[in-house]
Amino acid sequence: MTIHAWKIKGKGGDNHDINSYEFFIEHHCVSCGWSFPNVPGREKINTFEDYKEFWNKQIEDQHWKYKWGYQSVHQLFENVRKGDFIWVRCNGIYYVAEIPDKPKDLFHFDIGETASKFDCSAMLTDINWIAVGKEDAVPGSVSTYTHNRRAITKVDNQEEPLEGSKYTATSYFSAIHLNKADPLPSKIIQTRNALFNLIGYAAAEDLVALWLYDKFNYVVIPSTNKIGTQRYEFVLVDASKKQSNYKNRRIYIQVKNGVTSLKSNDYTSLLSNKNEELWLVTTAGSIDGDKKKLHNTILTTSEM
Repeated sequence: MTIHAWKIKGKGGDNHDINSYEFFIEHHCVSCGWSFPNVPGREKINTFEDYKEFWNKQIEDQHWKYKWGYQSVHQLFENVRKGDFIWVRCNGIYYVAEIPDKPKDLFHFDIGETASKFDCSAMLTDINWIAVGKEDAVPGSVSTYTHNRRAITKVDNQEEPLEGSKYTATSYFSAIHLNKADPLPSKIIQTRNALFNLIGYAAAEDLVALWLYDKFNYVVIPSTNKIGTQRYEFVLVDASKKQSNYKNRRIYIQVKNGVTSLKSNDYTSLLSNKNEELWLVTTAGSIDGDKKKLHNTILTTSEM
């Protein structure tokens, strides 16, 4: 059975504005909210099955259009398994922990004031969080989900187990940090898929930029790497020469690390003259729905 890695957001409350992750770290637990503060009857919750029954009754009584199977609290208690790993970010630092037992057996409902305040009443206990570091110290598969709207996400859902192993690239990285796994042969973890699962989106952009410089002498213009550039990551110039003169071709580039697919028609508006070029790169998605263009495609104004 494959061991997986999960990322939990740790933002509680109806408006997702409570920093529950601070409670996680301090109290060695993890939660996906739904504490039902001040609701009569919550003091009678002792087991996971008590909680699930209470949850469904509250949804029915309030006429809310929620379904148990679509909620993150269901994911945490019924889909996460013993031996899986879970990640959280607290004040810029990423932490990882192993799920030490079946989630239902780790269930605890804390009706105390502090747990209710942080929306962490329904929790998994005995979670031993270990600090790993900032974004540059964690797998890209983990950091990519920082702004995901869901409270909990299986971040390695698209990863296959490493050859001869029960781990994905991300869960293996997690296990190594917690001293839960022996080193695997380097030929297993130095595969293309493992590489792109472990590096972040920024590192993927850096790799593409370095490759373009090495292959075509394209040079990055640093000032074009802006957070708000949704159409491209940065601009490069062609630093090669033709008849002793620099070509000065401008190259726009869009890089997606993961299963994100790209459509060239969404980007052709960037090309305004014959001396411009557009590169689209996706590490595991498709371009224009064509798997033959899985790695990259190039567009120039002559193709429009």
